[in-house]
Amino acid sequence: MILSRVADGLYWMGRYLERAENAARLLMVSEELSTEVLGLDENLARGEWRDLRSIFPGFPDGEPPSRSLAALASTSLRGLSIDPENRYSVFYSLRKARENARSVREALSLEVFINLNETYRELEGQTRRALADPAAFRSAMQSTHRGLMSTVGAIEHTLTRDAGWLFLKLGESLERVFRTVVILRTKLPALVATEPTVDLPLFYSQWRSLLRGLSCLENYRKVFGARLEPIDVLQFLLFDAQTPRSVRYGASAVKEHLDRISSASELSQPARIVGKLAAELSYQGHELIRDGQILSFLDHVQAELGRAHDALSTQYFGT
Repeated sequence: MILSRVADGLYWMGRYLERAENAARLLMVSEELSTEVLGLDENLARGEWRDLRSIFPGFPDGEPPSRSLAALASTSLRGLSIDPENRYSVFYSLRKARENARSVREALSLEVFINLNETYRELEGQTRRALADPAAFRSAMQSTHRGLMSTVGAIEHTLTRDAGWLFLKLGESLERVFRTVVILRTKLPALVATEPTVDLPLFYSQWRSLLRGLSCLENYRKVFGARLEPIDVLQFLLFDAQTPRSVRYGASAVKEHLDRISSASELSQPARIVGKLAAELSYQGHELIRDGQILSFLDHVQAELGRAHDALSTQYFGT
């Protein structure tokens, strides 16, 4: 048994830690690609920052678009790194993860809490002036990313595999697969167009950046080697059963945690929703890619994950 308050706190701690890690990683990848292609295709560099704002929609409504690429990059970097008001910034997500951790301190080990607190404090010390320098920005994000990975490692190595751990991992897994779907839904319309809108070297740089942004480049190369074919990348990111960032793997991880949380006699409503989705992903593949149905399928997956979140909030957290 676990109190709904504790389950809720651990679930959201997991979600916010994963969100912070995703934002830090994507900021570094987007900044690097934008800098790499700036002198070759300014529209592509600008598109990287626009995509990032779509993936993490925490900027003020009605904010006028920046006229210059430098201004767009600067506001995006600050907004998604240290802005305390942007609900998708690394700092905001770290702060919320820390607040949830403090509310369920009894369920955490000392190692988890110290790693999280130190990572938060270090990023808190960064200023807008420091992040204006590209080298300082990269250093700050790399340090924050290492701190987040250390916190995740402490969770894996020090927490008892009880109900609290299941809810924490459930939040982490649901946030991961949901954000993967959002990233793919944002990036793919331009990438799967009949004709590339940029030169082929830049086109393949975009595909590599997509794999890097999802921490999948090395895993992809273990399977396919140096060959980078869009259809293989799509198949890998959507339907690979082994890589932790694929949509199929993520849905299966959410299903496993929900199955273990459910009673042995009857699966919960969220477990049923995700179970059906995981089954779909297990038996889908090349036909969706071949028939051009990937974008509509991603919309379906995103909607089902939203339904699952709403159902588990109602059933376990009373919200």
